[in-house]
Amino acid sequence: MKNDADRSGSTEGIDAGSGSGPARVLVDATESGVRVRVHPGLCEGWGNCHRWSPEVYPLDDEGYIAIHMLEVPPELARLAWRGADACPAQAISVIGERPPPVGVVVASGTRTDP
Repeated sequence: MKNDADRSGSTEGIDAGSGSGPARVLVDATESGVRVRVHPGLCEGWGNCHRWSPEVYPLDDEGYIAIHMLEVPPELARLAWRGADACPAQAISVIGERPPPVGVVVASGTRTDP
């Protein structure tokens, strides 16, 4: 592993497949949020996904993403995108609607603050 990121992230409320070694994530749109898929051949074990979004991206004992496919609920969709964006190897793909940035006015008087 290339960093000392904490690997004790919670995956409560997330249906993650089992996996070991490098992983790659691809996400499909779902009614409940987004879907994430890990691409094993691309993951280099940097751990940035977990560092920024431990609730979505658990790591295995070697520091690689510990999931292959993941359905992410709407309340964690923003974290799924944040973790995928943080991956220097681009091993994580997210398919689904990207939430607007936090604090941005998206409609007359409507803010996206959590």
